Amino acid sequence: MAKVFALLIAGSMVTPSTGSEVLGYLEDWVNVKWWDNNIPGNCEMGCFEPKPYLTSVKPYSSLNYGFTLLSERLAPSQDGCTNSPNNTKKAAGPCPVWDGTSIWMANSSKPGAALITESTTSMTPGMVSIREASRMAKMHPDGPKRFKVTLGGWSDYARIGNVANAQKVAKLLAQVTLWTFADGIDIDMEHLTPYSTIPGDDEFEAFTTLLNSIKKEFKETVEPQWKSFATGQVSSLQSAFNALPGWQQAAMKPYYDANIKFAQEVASNDVPHLELSYTTRFNAFVPEGNPYNYLLPGSVVPNTTFATDNEGRKVYPTAGDSIDTVNVMIYDAGPLKINFTTIMQNFVTIGKVPKEKLNVGFEPGEQAAGGIWEGMDADKKTAHYVKSNGYLGCFIWSVNPSPITNPNGTVLAPELANNLNTILQPTWRFGTPPTFTKCDPSTGYLPQ
Repeated sequence: MAKVFALLIAGSMVTPSTGSEVLGYLEDWVNVKWWDNNIPGNCEMGCFEPKPYLTSVKPYSSLNYGFTLLSERLAPSQDGCTNSPNNTKKAAGPCPVWDGTSIWMANSSKPGAALITESTTSMTPGMVSIREASRMAKMHPDGPKRFKVTLGGWSDYARIGNVANAQKVAKLLAQVTLWTFADGIDIDMEHLTPYSTIPGDDEFEAFTTLLNSIKKEFKETVEPQWKSFATGQVSSLQSAFNALPGWQQAAMKPYYDANIKFAQEVASNDVPHLELSYTTRFNAFVPEGNPYNYLLPGSVVPNTTFATDNEGRKVYPTAGDSIDTVNVMIYDAGPLKINFTTIMQNFVTIGKVPKEKLNVGFEPGEQAAGGIWEGMDADKKTAHYVKSNGYLGCFIWSVNPSPITNPNGTVLAPELANNLNTILQPTWRFGTPPTFTKCDPSTGYLPQ
């Protein structure tokens, strides 16, 4: 994911938020089980182990579930597009236009990999996995947490390509939001600039159409049927349980009891504010003639500018009214030493982003692209600045780093999250907090 500073854009379609936020990104391939006969779909796309999940998300007020994808083929080692005329990357690969039919959670060759298609009319294995994460977030023993589903990430090299595709993606994401009872969608498309150089592709027009169309689908499609859909899910879940043979009912009763209760409580609570967030880089807004104004004294200064400089100017003027939250990457930045305060000021003064809607992002521990973490004291100092100067809050990539690739991060991320929680004192961001039954901290199901 482009791990980034979370910023929020005010506009005519955006509901004002209140309070502060500690946001965490979830890696859906860490601390998961890959098979469970007692969960519909058998966790083919992985289900979070309840106890580690509930423990790791404790300090956070909001979660983003990563990732869902447009690409049929994950390409985590790819760098650049071979079909771009300006490509100079040795690790480049193809960047095809989205096929227009499916959103994926894994390589398309894997069973259950399609999260949703144009013909989906029932829960897929991926939807079950995401809804379980959504349910446990809302039914957390410490109280409810907001939960969004992220599209994109660094492994997704499929282009939207055109306006028609953008509108199709928006409709599918709206249905994902409804089926999983998520609080919205996070968009984390990391390769917009290289896509935009491919002949015949206007990726930024397609991208801004996607953002505006998602918000339109939220208002016109998802919100009006939210409560009735949840009520219908109560009946569907009960019917599915009743149809099971007796021995299977005994084994699957905890899952069905918890999900029936969850759907009942979704229906009884107010329709949530459906949030749209957008993930971009720390250089989305930089001053003309001084593109490295955010470097600290003593930092390495690159000989060339970033191709993605001022990418935000191609997005926010057109889609700002639809966007609630923008996540801006301030890590994975190679040897650069970055002034976080200057980045925030660039977004406020150049990008015209209200500071009360800006979240600052950190990645403690190991980083990609030779990035070097600035350290716990620096992050705590930034968090105090955020709190005392009226910014919204902070976020972390990630909630659950892999002990294989990020052994230091597995220790540092929870420590930083607890520090951020103490400093920021996060609250429910939009409207009145919903009321949900608190799940068992070990099983994730209803208390016995």
